[in-house]
Amino acid sequence: QEEVLPIQKVETPNCNTIESLANFLNIPKEKTAKALMFTRVSDNQFVFVVVRGDMTLSEAKLKNAVGEVKLATAESISKSGAEAGYASPIGLKDALIVVDDLIPQSSNLAAGANKFGYHFINTNYGRDYQAEIVTDLVLAKADDACVNCGNKLSNQNAIVLKTNNEFHFENILLALAESYHDEKGLTFPKSFSPFDVYLMHVPGKTINTKERAEEIYQQLKNAGISVLFDDRDERAGVKFNDADLIGCPVRITVGEKALQNGMVELKKRTSQSLELLELKNIKNIPHFS
Repeated sequence: QEEVLPIQKVETPNCNTIESLANFLNIPKEKTAKALMFTRVSDNQFVFVVVRGDMTLSEAKLKNAVGEVKLATAESISKSGAEAGYASPIGLKDALIVVDDLIPQSSNLAAGANKFGYHFINTNYGRDYQAEIVTDLVLAKADDACVNCGNKLSNQNAIVLKTNNEFHFENILLALAESYHDEKGLTFPKSFSPFDVYLMHVPGKTINTKERAEEIYQQLKNAGISVLFDDRDERAGVKFNDADLIGCPVRITVGEKALQNGMVELKKRTSQSLELLELKNIKNIPHFS
């Protein structure tokens, strides 16, 4: 373990990058501390990140550690007491300090003095500053030690077998609703609708239409037809309005008059006309597109 040296402030003109600082001080990049500053999206918390100068921050690892972030503004940087290009976590206020787990293992690093044109040399984690979060934040690179076996890593070209695509269901649904609607509600075609059929019953005087609708519901399900069964004891008008609002391609109404003739009433969502469908053909209802 390298001997911990006293911290010193030194003038470093025109050294606002890791490369220029390392060249000016004649030290390797791994003896520097790189500062990166963000604002957490959820609560506008100023986030100050420290990684070793020879390493590259992994934005995915940072997101896992603190949540979604965006680049800090000049105003938020100044408010924290940091100086862009010459920043370090030493002496900051109201900052969430997050450091890569290599930092506590690295002694006597050059880091910003939070004053334009100046850096500290021989900064050490624990003595000069503490962090709220210490975790793995950097991208792996060739010659890094494997965390499992300790052997050196190497870069390899690989074939991409699969990519991960994100779909935002809410945005897709909004776009579909914009394209498929009328003054009454949604008009989804079968390819987009969550259900093929909206099934409802109208109470009868001599026939238990709800019971018959339940039988039809099971028959349709057994035939592989997806059904939204409205078994509420509501007025017919309420159900008709809800059926139009939801927008299933087909509405089937089980009513006493049609049942007396061995039929049910069928209506396409985008049509004003009604059809009668024989119960014996209930499994062969049209799948309107």
